[in-house]
Amino acid sequence: MRWAAFFTDRTDGADIRAARSAAHQAYLRKYKGTIVLAGALRPEPDGEPNGGLWVFEAGSRADVEAIIAEDPFQIHGLRATSEVFAWGMAPGFEDVGIGGR
Repeated sequence: MRWAAFFTDRTDGADIRAARSAAHQAYLRKYKGTIVLAGALRPEPDGEPNGGLWVFEAGSRADVEAIIAEDPFQIHGLRATSEVFAWGMAPGFEDVGIGGR
């Protein structure tokens, strides 16, 4: 099943992001395949990150939440909010694939 997780960051979290980015990136790579898309959300293309979006292929919400709970950004308090949603492909987009154009 496909899931989407949206994160917002604390407004005072720049130091946490800077200190934990390498560990966070390594963590994402550890789950590549289960996390099929991941990236920062910014107000503009060249803006500072203020959250993130991950797309998962996982069996359950509990599986997704367990992965999120171990993320260094989550553990060290960068995330202000974390929301998980079941997500389905819109009709007509089945052939695009995750991350396709």
